[in-house]
Amino acid sequence: MTRCLRRGALGLVLMLFSHGALACDFNDDDGLDVALVLSGGGAKASTQVGVMQILDELDIPIHCITGTSMGAVVGSFYAAGYSADEIGTIMTSNDWGKIFRGNAPRRDKSFVEKEREETYFSGNIAGIDENGLKLPGGLSSMQGLKQFYREILVNVPNDANFDELEIPFRAVATDLHTGEAKPFAQGDLVESILASMAVPGAFAPRNIDGRLYVDGGISTNLPIETAKKMGADIIIAVDVSNPPPAPQGDISVTGAALQITSIVVWRGVQHELKHLGDEDLLIRPNAINITTGAYERSAEGIAAGRYIANTFREALLQIKAKAAPMRRRTMQAKPSMASTELKIINNTAVSDALIRNRFLQGQNHGDDPTIKNRRLRDLASFGGFGEVDLGYSHGATVLTVDENALGQNLIQVGLNATNDFDGSSSYSILTRITHRPLSSHGGDFSVSGEFGTNIGLSAELYQPLGPTGRFFIQPEAFVRWEQRQIDILTVRVGDFRARKLGLRGRIGREIGKWGVMAIEAGIDNTRLTEIVSILDAFKPTSADRANIGLYFATDTLDRNDWPTSGQRMRVRAKRTYDLASATISSVDTLDASWLSAFEMGGFGILLNARYGENSNKTGINSSLETFSLGGFRQISSLTNNSIPTNSFTYGSVEVFHRLTNSGKLIDLPFYVGVLGEYGRLPLSFFDIGQRASIYSGSIYIGADTPLGPLFIGGAYGSGDTTQFFFKFGRTF
Repeated sequence: MTRCLRRGALGLVLMLFSHGALACDFNDDDGLDVALVLSGGGAKASTQVGVMQILDELDIPIHCITGTSMGAVVGSFYAAGYSADEIGTIMTSNDWGKIFRGNAPRRDKSFVEKEREETYFSGNIAGIDENGLKLPGGLSSMQGLKQFYREILVNVPNDANFDELEIPFRAVATDLHTGEAKPFAQGDLVESILASMAVPGAFAPRNIDGRLYVDGGISTNLPIETAKKMGADIIIAVDVSNPPPAPQGDISVTGAALQITSIVVWRGVQHELKHLGDEDLLIRPNAINITTGAYERSAEGIAAGRYIANTFREALLQIKAKAAPMRRRTMQAKPSMASTELKIINNTAVSDALIRNRFLQGQNHGDDPTIKNRRLRDLASFGGFGEVDLGYSHGATVLTVDENALGQNLIQVGLNATNDFDGSSSYSILTRITHRPLSSHGGDFSVSGEFGTNIGLSAELYQPLGPTGRFFIQPEAFVRWEQRQIDILTVRVGDFRARKLGLRGRIGREIGKWGVMAIEAGIDNTRLTEIVSILDAFKPTSADRANIGLYFATDTLDRNDWPTSGQRMRVRAKRTYDLASATISSVDTLDASWLSAFEMGGFGILLNARYGENSNKTGINSSLETFSLGGFRQISSLTNNSIPTNSFTYGSVEVFHRLTNSGKLIDLPFYVGVLGEYGRLPLSFFDIGQRASIYSGSIYIGADTPLGPLFIGGAYGSGDTTQFFFKFGRTF
């Protein structure tokens, strides 16, 4: 981003003019001091930026700034040296919906975290402590906002005096204990503006020096009195507040709560307006009624603000004639992080050494913001931490790592469901309770459950090893009951239940964030029983087996289900031994897949290929070691997992288009797509010598919901097979 931060010495006095007066210091010998007061209002702050552009064009001197909520954000940028045009670029060139949601880009997460989120789409939704269930303090984390603001305000130290910014500044928040307004005059500027905009319910309160703060709009949404106390003689107040609407007779509980909040904010504004005098100016620029969440309309808001501000040109020029000269302080350039000491403030159970090594990754801490933010996100993902932040103070680079606000015992949930609208359906509710970090070297212990058509329980330990935590061990004990439906094209052979219990694990190494290689081994007992079938004299089949193999995977996809860039490759080769056999018997299994995603002309394109082969060397009962095809993105014209096979080749081409715009604060993406698939597999499970080709074409609509991806569509394939399908959950 272009910055107009002026260089010099932070903390020095003002450039001395003829009278040597400081801005907003009650000294009027050289003219009156002008304060810019910016109200809260979310995306409506874009109209304030339009007003500020006119102030710049008219060279209106601003001697101090006060702001609440998003007004504090744009006000802090202005106070730190950005021009109004540059702030306008910040408002219009960023995806505010993504920033507010605070989700780390998928490719910046650790590889193990990527694997887990394929099943548990919801992330950590709650914690458990001695008082019971602990819910999040808000709907969204402020981690994304914090990193974004830190990058913009990179030249402001964590221990700044706000009177020593280019323009003296106050961010106003509300003390959650007393309900009083708190104008922040020093400390961490980024934390101050986050506290000022921490809307209760949307964000957790901010803890600053042991006290909790929330959105300043609750106490004073238009901080005129604060500006007066700073010494301002003339106020230019830019208010985007709206009066509370008339309530309807059937108003809901939520609607009533919002109405009460609107009343409190509006009454506070009316109280502040009483402090305006005859020489002060009030501008209300939101003429096009932008709502608080409509950040995608920022360009319109800026234009509207400019239009309204132009109607006040004469009044602004009169203020300019009375005002003292503009005296912007010069700020010291931020020292190069590469040449400063890295200081760690660690509020977690993980060791300082591991945090340092994981963040540095064998290199210096550098100044490249892209690399820095990727390392921060990787560190946060690795440890399951709360906020991870990098700033500077007293000439040192400061890395701050906070524990997860939900505690160390975390809950995840997921959902898998399918229905072919022809009598075949399945569902599973997934839960996972994880204790992390497990030790000073990170890691976690988790207990998982699956309940529904399939039932499973497992206990897993994940322990990173080595100075950066790249090596790991991952043992697991499990038991699972799985329903298997077997069809041969349109003929239902039967329904069976497989029970599998055992131990498995792997020892491996992450290769950066993009891959992993591991040795895998396990031992299990599997039993297949009949529920109903057309097979004569079916006998339950059981086997005790052990396996050992190699696993290699890479993953750079930007998303799980509708990726538009990156690749994913997985190769697993293993040998399975029959422990009950009098002679050594084994089967070799190779399972390889490759997925590539790219975007062209607004359409996403997925190329998917997979190959599987069981090589039965010495007669082991390979009916218990099979692959399954059928279902969406696995030959969509067939019922889900209805084709068991010992060998197959699969390929598909998929084209999809997003129907909804991105950038909105509340984002629920909808997609439409077409999918062409090809498979080659044995004519029957019992004869792998002859193979047949299967084709399928489908069309679907989908949605990326908070609990996971949803697909509804229809398919037509070989043998005149048709399938209408509903799918919720993992597909690749």
